[in-house]
Amino acid sequence: MKKNIFALTFLVFLILGGIFYLLTGLLSKNKESELERLIIEKSKAVVTINIPAINRAVGNSDDIALISYIENIAKVENISSCFILDKNNKVIIHNNTREWNSVKKGSIYDRAVKYDGELIQFMPDDNFMLFSTPIAKSYTLCCVFSVQKAKDDARYWRIKYFTIAAVMLFLITAIFYMLAKLLIVFPFNRMKKSLEQSTANEIKKGAYNEITDIFATEREKYDKAINALVADKESLTKIIEYLYAPDSRHRALIILNSSNNIVFAYDKTGKFLKKDFEKGKHIVESSLNPNIIELVYKAAERNGKEIESVSEGYEITVMSIADRNKLYATIIKISVHILSSIQP
Repeated sequence: MKKNIFALTFLVFLILGGIFYLLTGLLSKNKESELERLIIEKSKAVVTINIPAINRAVGNSDDIALISYIENIAKVENISSCFILDKNNKVIIHNNTREWNSVKKGSIYDRAVKYDGELIQFMPDDNFMLFSTPIAKSYTLCCVFSVQKAKDDARYWRIKYFTIAAVMLFLITAIFYMLAKLLIVFPFNRMKKSLEQSTANEIKKGAYNEITDIFATEREKYDKAINALVADKESLTKIIEYLYAPDSRHRALIILNSSNNIVFAYDKTGKFLKKDFEKGKHIVESSLNPNIIELVYKAAERNGKEIESVSEGYEITVMSIADRNKLYATIIKISVHILSSIQP
């Protein structure tokens, strides 16, 4: 039962681990998206506030003021660069003077120039995003937003989520194991103990009667010895060995259950049972003598009557014990044949 509880707990651990892993991954992605959105909104707000002033500077051809606005925007946290493009993707103003008069090539810049409104696009490096919006004189203001900080912060959140999930996983698994022991193992052990006590009481009341009935034909001969052993109740093996020990001709004894599986056996002759026979094996698998198999099936048809045969100089006696067509056991006794023993 304990092994089953361990296996069930381990299965619950694996299932919960998979669920927590998926949930943690989903929460981490949502957190990263949320952090990126906050950075974009803050950066976008800074740019939007400065657009009216930039439009005035462009309309008045005030290059000094325009450069000042562009540089101030580029200094804002999470804004990597800021520049203005004309219709031909040519850089008119850039916070980095080395970029002036250069041409921005690529579909991302083509869409930014042609789009009539605010547009946010992922750049080839997914740590950056391009924000663009039209301004005066058909120019386009472009700003590169960095979301690297959002990704870094998301890693810390991912670690926190996994830590919390791991603690919850072990806590829930431990609680499940304790509840399983409390609700399954303990009641099972109590029931098992109760059944064992009931069985012991039944034995005290005479449950060994059926066992001793197997040897009813010789009970009178060993009445006192058997009664003493039954009162002792140490083991069935002890009763059997004591019962047949005085018989000098006795060489082998086999007891089969209702399925003809061996429950007790020994063979001093070495001619009737395989040397490697095991308790619980069927007599067909363990027997070296086919006559025994035939006698067992004949005895099953003649309940309570001894079936005798002689084989290899030994006398084989087989008797089945049954009650109301229900087979309890089959007894096979093998002794030295009297005629064979007196022959020179």
